[in-house]
Amino acid sequence: MINEVLCHFLLKLWNINTPEIALITLEAETIREDYGSRHKPLYYDRLAFGSKEFEGSFDISQFVEIKGKVDFKKYYRAEMFAHIGLFDMWVDNEDRGPELKNLMLFEDEGRFNFLAIDHAAAFRSGAYDTLKKYNEFYSTEDNFLLQSQFFKGLKRFLKADKEWLRKEEEKYYLCISRCEREFPEMALQIPPEWGFTKELQTLVSDFLFNDKRNKQVFAEYLRLCQ
Repeated sequence: MINEVLCHFLLKLWNINTPEIALITLEAETIREDYGSRHKPLYYDRLAFGSKEFEGSFDISQFVEIKGKVDFKKYYRAEMFAHIGLFDMWVDNEDRGPELKNLMLFEDEGRFNFLAIDHAAAFRSGAYDTLKKYNEFYSTEDNFLLQSQFFKGLKRFLKADKEWLRKEEEKYYLCISRCEREFPEMALQIPPEWGFTKELQTLVSDFLFNDKRNKQVFAEYLRLCQ
């Protein structure tokens, strides 16, 4: 739940579409018998993470190939897909990969726009005490959104020339700077009973705002965009 709240605020600062959220309390009586054991009692009668339904959105898996410019033009601000992929590498989000899971589409001015959902597996899947070990970025084949066949088709029309890449780098570091400035306020939005202690906040902050790692992330982004 901590990951979801943090990523929501971080995505907003990156100007990436993501559903609105709220802290909610569900009564135990709402549990249906067919929900199964994964719906643990500890999720009920306490503050929990809630994500608002984004009306009209649908799974991107219905559109898994870009064969030409006609397909490319179906997407509004197609570079948003690239930015979501860059964001995922930055926060080490394992909830989205080449299979395009946890990525939705919605209609926007007659075309399709991208909507990022579900970030529970960010920051080493919440194993914050391990973040110290990952102060460098290591590329893993077939683990990132930007290694999908969808992006390989999309990037042919992005015109990733030197000027575009320069602007991307400028935006990247501007987003990181904005997030670093707002991070203390984000941490205050997380209920104390969730256990996001000052120590854990420092571990996440040091991970996100590590200059060396962030340069490595962007270098991989450049490689995947070209």
